[in-house]
This record gives sequence, structure tokens and C-alpha cells, in this order.
Amino acid sequence: MKKSNKIRCEKINNLNYDGVYLVKESKRYYPYGNVLSHVLGFVGTDNQGLAGVEAYYENDLAGTPGKIVASFDGSGRETPFTQEQYIAAENGKDVVLTVDASIQSIVEKYLSKAVEENISQYGSIIVMRPSTGEVLAMANYPTFDSNDPFTPNTEELKNNWDNMNSSERSAALNQMWRNRAISDTQEPGSTFKLITAVAALEENVVNIDDKVFHCAGSMQIGTWTIKCWRYYNPHGTESLREGIMNSCNPVFMQASQKLGISNYMKYIRAFNLNSKTGIDLPGEATGIMHNEATMGEVDLATTSFGQTIQITSLQTAVNYCAVANGGYLVEPYIVREIKSGSGNYDEQIESKVLKQVMSEQTASQIMSALVDTVNIGTGKSAKISDYQIAGKTATGENGRGDNLKYLAGFVGIAPASNPEIVVVMNLYDPKGPSGHGGATLCGPVVGSIIDEVLKYMDVQTDYTVKETDNNEIVIPNVVGKTYAEANQIMNENGFSIITSSQFAQEDIITNQVPKYGASLEAGACVMLYKSGDETQKVPVPDVRNSNSGFAVQTFKNAGLNVRVEGTGFVLTQDVTPGEQIDKGSIVTIKCVDDLSELP
Repeated sequence: MKKSNKIRCEKINNLNYDGVYLVKESKRYYPYGNVLSHVLGFVGTDNQGLAGVEAYYENDLAGTPGKIVASFDGSGRETPFTQEQYIAAENGKDVVLTVDASIQSIVEKYLSKAVEENISQYGSIIVMRPSTGEVLAMANYPTFDSNDPFTPNTEELKNNWDNMNSSERSAALNQMWRNRAISDTQEPGSTFKLITAVAALEENVVNIDDKVFHCAGSMQIGTWTIKCWRYYNPHGTESLREGIMNSCNPVFMQASQKLGISNYMKYIRAFNLNSKTGIDLPGEATGIMHNEATMGEVDLATTSFGQTIQITSLQTAVNYCAVANGGYLVEPYIVREIKSGSGNYDEQIESKVLKQVMSEQTASQIMSALVDTVNIGTGKSAKISDYQIAGKTATGENGRGDNLKYLAGFVGIAPASNPEIVVVMNLYDPKGPSGHGGATLCGPVVGSIIDEVLKYMDVQTDYTVKETDNNEIVIPNVVGKTYAEANQIMNENGFSIITSSQFAQEDIITNQVPKYGASLEAGACVMLYKSGDETQKVPVPDVRNSNSGFAVQTFKNAGLNVRVEGTGFVLTQDVTPGEQIDKGSIVTIKCVDDLSELP
């Protein structure tokens, strides 16, 4: 009972009113409110677990009520000269979670911001320890308060609540309580290319650095033309490593052709993708795969890059844990210990290795390619200064036509040299101005989470900021493309866009700033124009003598991009303060650590 409520009750009791009395009863209280609510679940009015850990471990948590055993005759009267037997109540057991409260708070902080800023329907993040399968954090947003689980959790639901019938309310509440990280299956997109890469290397149909693949922008499979995301500028000849780095669909379609359906499906079964992971939570969904007997060449091609099949976020996390730990599939779990009320340990849950799904050599090769993906490939947006991250981007497509909804995703493994955590993030149906690409929306968030979590865990850093200066991507040419095409191209390359006015999807891009061929770090903004729009000019701020972080933010607020050379405080800038230049232009600043060098 909260202290304020206790004081209030004592005051009422001290009044000694006839007919007014207090009855003490126990009630489950969740001190963190809406933190970890989808995992913890909640209890009903009778304290019976109705969702999450509360439901799954109900038998352990509930305890046993006390009772009196006595003898009665046929008329219901207690039999004389018999001895009543009192059986004492037994307290329920305590369950200790693998979840770290601090890591969970970090994850929920970033997730809520990402969902809201990108106007996503919902989002989820999982953090796992790859060596054991321990879930260190599992978050969904929007969340709800486990102390008050029957109150609508969004403004939209609150506004519609009074107009809903009982069935509609029940359905809405079930959706609100749904642990989407384990209960929702989605087309994962490019994070699924991991399975294809593992199969190709394990079956020896290709060496990781052999340039035996070719991207012409698309491939003809039967009567279908299936595009690469970079169809407008094909990748050309590539190795499997480069296919992973570039997230090139044709590479994986060609790899799957080399494997054949039978060999490919062997790895679907090896990773248990037709089954549940076995996590100790209710409501886990099963992956949805093609039937091998009826699977055709188009099904094989689309599966190779994560389309036309569905898995959960948790399954993705387990897949990448296998790469991070040297090739072993582990069973994820959420409860570490079950102990009696006396404090004596009844049961300690051990990690469970299910099987080896790839050789250590294959795991090492793929980890190397995933490191390259973050350093110089599509995952650059996740790169951070203190830790080397291995990672993979994804932009899944769920539904078709007017019902098409995107799934922006990113998987990060860190530190790459000795993985402590695997982070899986998904945003469903983002509709914000930054588009729907996993690189743009999820990469920077996963990088920030990894940085903060590893420092909280006191994990030694890998390298310094000065060693990561060359972190730039060439800006693609979108002049002549429709706004819809340009938006997708920029998102897939890790750039955000600014528009000169209100654009329709079919409007043609007539100009861009910076121009094609310039290079910037992922996350930078490109200014787009259409016919009839005038070039927008902005004054260049004076950031000399300020620290580099302040300078970068100042230029960003002004609608300009900045290239930073060195670290510390700004010594010079290559454009005169106050000069009017095109919005989106690049200004280079030179920084020094030694304050004595400043004028």
C-alpha cells in the first residue's frame, strides 16, 4: 500500500464511525508502472496471473491457501470427538528475471522516442546475451501500466473507447497487452539474408570473397522481375561478403539458386524457423515458412532476402545470437531463478544450447562481413566511436498494394571482437518524414543503445573517435526520379531528405543539394526540389571556438550539413560566417584538441 493511502486509511479508522471499518487485503503492485509491462503481465482481481510472467509462472507465484480439515455428518453437523486438522497456507515462490532494470530503461527510452518521431504504429526492441540466451531487455511501445491494465494506453484508443462495444473493447485490450516482440510475425526483410549466407557457406556452394555474383539491378525469376533496392545504380560484380555489405537482393537470389530448394530448407529447419524458440513466456508465435513440397523458384528467390515468409523479432534475435556465439542455437529465457519465500534457492535456470547450426569458421566469416556492413556498407548509420559493431539493416514489406506496410529493422552485435549483446529493433509502419528504411530509422538508435548499454555493463571500449573519421557514403543521384523513388533511394542509403515545398508522390525531382557524388555520413540531410521551386538560401553560422558537438547541432538547426575534421574545438570553417548558401550544402570545420591553438 502506498504511504499516502495508508495515512488516509488510518485517519478514517481513527474516527470510529459506526458501520465503517477497514478490511486489509493483498494486491499485486508493480513499482515501475509501465516499464516491462508486456513481459511482466498483470494479475486479475483474485491475484491470478492473466498475462506475461504472471501467467506463465502462475503455479509458482500463487502459493497454496490455508485450510481446516474436519469431519461432518450427513446433515452437515461437525462430528463430535474428531480432531480438526489445520493446514497452513504456503507462500508463493519468487521468480528472478534475466532482465536488467537499467538496460530495460535505456531501451524503453530510445524506443518510445523512435516510435513517436517516426510516427510508427508500434515498435519493439530485444537485447540478448548471445552466449546464454538470457533476455536482458524486451520492450514494446506503446506500453501500458501493469497496475492499471484496463485503461486505454493511447489517445486514439481513449477517444474511441466510449463508442466501442464490449467485444471491440476486449479486442483492443488484447492488442494493447500483446507482446509483439514474440507474438507478431512479420516479413523480416534483409536481416533474413543471414540464413541464406549461412547455408551457402556451409554447403560450400561459394567462398565468401569469390566474386561470382552479378547485380544488374534486377533478376528474372520465372515470369517475375525482382528488383534490387539499388536498381537505379546496379552493384555489378560482387562477392557474398559484398552482397551482405550492400544488402544486394540478386546476390542472395543467385546463392539460393546454387543451393536449391532442398538444401535451403534444410537450414530453415536447422534454425527451427518452423517452430517456437521455447522462451518461457505465453503467446509466442511460430514462424511461417513455405512448404518444401510445394515451394517454387519464385518462393525460393523471395525467401532468400526475407520476403513471403514471416518470423518474430525474437526468432531474428536467436538467429543472430548463433552467429555471435560461434554457431550455436540457444534457447532464450526470461527467468533466471525460482526461489522459495524463505530465500532458499529451489531452482536455478540454466542456459540451454539446442544445437550447432553452423561451423565456427562460417560464423567468423559472417561476423566479419557484418562488421564491414557497419564500417563501409549499408549499416554505417549504427557506427559509434567507442565500440566496433557488427550489424545488418532491413526494410521488410508486409502486405501488398494499398495495404503495403513497411517494417524498418536493424540488428546490432557488439563488441564485435567478443560479443556481449545482440540488439534487434523493429519499427512497424513508420510514416514520418525520414521514410521507412531500417538504416535511417533504426541504425542510429541501435548504435546509441549499444554505446549506452555496454558502458553501463563496464565493457572495455574498442577504439577511439580519431580512428573512425572515414565514415562517409556517396550521395546518390535522384534528379529525374519521382519523389516516391527519391525518398526510397535516400532512405536505403541512410540519408534523410528536406523538401522545398509540399511534394506529391509522383512529383519529379529537378535538383538536389548536395549534388550527386558528394559524400557525407549516414543520417545527413539532402535538400530536394521540384519544378517551379526556388533555391532556398540560409546564412552560415559562426561556430569558431565552439566545441564540435555544438557546431554540428548548430549547422543541423540551420539546415546545413557539416563535415568534421579532427576532434575537440572548432579552429576554422571553410565558409565565411553570414554568407548565404544553398540549404543542404556541406560546410567543413577543422577541430583541435589543444585550446592553445585557438585564436
